[in-house]
Amino acid sequence: MKSDREYNLMVGLRIREVRESFHLTREKFSEKCDISPSFLADIERGNKSLTAKTIYKICDACNISADYIISGHKSGFDKDLAIEMLDHYSDEQLEHITNILYEIRQLSR
Repeated sequence: MKSDREYNLMVGLRIREVRESFHLTREKFSEKCDISPSFLADIERGNKSLTAKTIYKICDACNISADYIISGHKSGFDKDLAIEMLDHYSDEQLEHITNILYEIRQLSR
């Protein structure tokens, strides 16, 4: 069984991975998640534990499942991230993305 410090560090590293996958600074990410930048830094370093409320804020702001943050199970995380990213594209851009995905699908058959 992992110590509290080890668990906090693993959770912090996963949150950092989420933040970096959005290409956000700590300041921008903490603003998006409604937490302070210093608290986010402590979380990412494993110095602080998260409450359910903080996990909810992060997951809600990023449109991701808490499963990845809490347990490290990555299934679904990549899909959640892709869906969140797609929400920021125009209809024309989404059409191009769809065409690219279709071509990739055809190549993998």
